Amino acid sequence: MIIKVSVPGRFQFKAVPSFRTLFLQRQGEIHYIGGADILPPPLDGRAEAEMIGKLGTEEDKEAKSTLIEHNLRLVVYIAKKFDNTSVGVEDLISIGTIGLIKAINTFNPEKNIKLATYASRCIENEILMYLRRNSKTKLEVSIDEPLNVDWDGNELLLSDILGTDEDVIYRDLEDETEKNLLNAAISRLSPRERKIVELRFGLGKEEGDEMTQKEVADLLGISQSYISRLEKKIMKRLKKEIVRFE
Repeated sequence: MIIKVSVPGRFQFKAVPSFRTLFLQRQGEIHYIGGADILPPPLDGRAEAEMIGKLGTEEDKEAKSTLIEHNLRLVVYIAKKFDNTSVGVEDLISIGTIGLIKAINTFNPEKNIKLATYASRCIENEILMYLRRNSKTKLEVSIDEPLNVDWDGNELLLSDILGTDEDVIYRDLEDETEKNLLNAAISRLSPRERKIVELRFGLGKEEGDEMTQKEVADLLGISQSYISRLEKKIMKRLKKEIVRFE
């Protein structure tokens, strides 16, 4: 369920109750959206750099508020890419706004990544995560079942939202939550399946170099074709486990 939140003199927006912890007061974070009746235009490069330079200072709160307000059009742009899904555009904008707030609250200028790039990733991820949670209302979820179509008319599959096999394994695991989620899914595999994943992708207690299918096959004394079949089966199972744990 989506609930509307109205702050006098500021933007009206909606919040998803399941994400309500985002709006709990924590020092140094912005938990509202300030502004006027019309969405303000993006800041120019100089003004944005000035606001970013104020993050972590006494003017941190004001800087975050300004950065959020002037990036709301980015939320609308990204939300409209999913306006043919089962969720309305207004709700998608609300969900995307939560992603924007998270982005501004966690942005680190020392990471050498543009704010717009980082914010876009957070906004889209928030929307995709919501769509994935919505899809779990069914008794059974097929990762290859079309959810709907995207803005360009292409089918939007649950497997697209979850990412490709390479996305699951190679994605930067800086987010501890995602890392724990993947580890939990791997722990559900059989000892042999878990060993194959650890060898192929350099995971485990001591993360090392990745091994090819042939190298793993030679080490375990089985054929490469068998490793290939097992790997496809393992990846499908990992995806289902990740959906179950979410």
